[in-house]
Amino acid sequence: MSRTRTRQRRPVILLRPVPRETPLHRVWAGTKVLSAAALSVAVSFAPSWTGLGILLSVLMVGVLVARIPRGVVPTIPWWVFAVLAVGLVLNAAGGGLAAYVRTMLLGVGLLVLASLVGWTTRLSDLVDALPVLFAPLRLLRMPVDEWVTVCALALRMLPTVRAEMRVLFAARKVRGRPGIRTPAGWWQEVADSVGAVVSVSMRQVRDLGDALSVRGPRSATRPPLRLRLGDVLTVLVVAGACTAITVWG
Repeated sequence: MSRTRTRQRRPVILLRPVPRETPLHRVWAGTKVLSAAALSVAVSFAPSWTGLGILLSVLMVGVLVARIPRGVVPTIPWWVFAVLAVGLVLNAAGGGLAAYVRTMLLGVGLLVLASLVGWTTRLSDLVDALPVLFAPLRLLRMPVDEWVTVCALALRMLPTVRAEMRVLFAARKVRGRPGIRTPAGWWQEVADSVGAVVSVSMRQVRDLGDALSVRGPRSATRPPLRLRLGDVLTVLVVAGACTAITVWG
C-alpha cells in the first residue's frame, strides 16, 4: 500500500514579527536597522571567509537570543536548489568554486540579517524610528517629513495588501488549474494577477486617502527615544564585528 505524504508549504512572510519577549525584541528599531546596515556594508566590502564567518556567528547569536523558531523559514522550492546546483557545477568546472560559495554565503547572510530585523521589530516601532533615522537629512534641506509620511503609510499598508494578496491567491486556488498550460497562458495568468493586485491596491489607497482627508492634518506625537542596555550591547557587538571584519577580512 502506497502512502502519499502531503507537506504544507510555508509561505514567504515579510515584516511579520515573531511574538516573543526577548532582549533583541526590546532593542530600539533604529538600532537594529543601523546595525544591519553597518554589518551589510562591512561584509560586502570584505566578503572573505573570515568576514563571512564573523557575520554568520553574529547572526547565529541573534537568532538564539531572539528565540526564532524554525517554522518562520519559508519552504524553498526545488528549482532554487536546482539552479544553485547548476551554478555550482559550472563554477567548479571553471575554477571559481570558492568565489561562488562565498557569494552564496554572503547572499544568505544578508537575507537572514534582513529577516532577523523583520522578525524582531514591529511595524509601528519601525514607523516611529523613521523620523529619527531621517533627521540628519534635514540639514540638507530635504523633504524629510514627506518621506517619513510616505514610508509610514507604505509600511502600515503592508498588512492590508498582504491580506488582500492572500484572498486573491485563495480565490485562484479555488478556481483550479487549467488542464494545459502554455507560455501564453502563463503570461495571461500573470497579467490577470497583477491587474487584480493593482485594482485592490488602488481601492485601498482611495479609501485611505478619503480617511486622511476627513481626519485633516494632525500633529503626530511620538514617544521619546530611550536607549536601553540592549541597545548598548547591540552597538558594541556590531561595532566589534565590523572592526574585526575590516581588520582581519
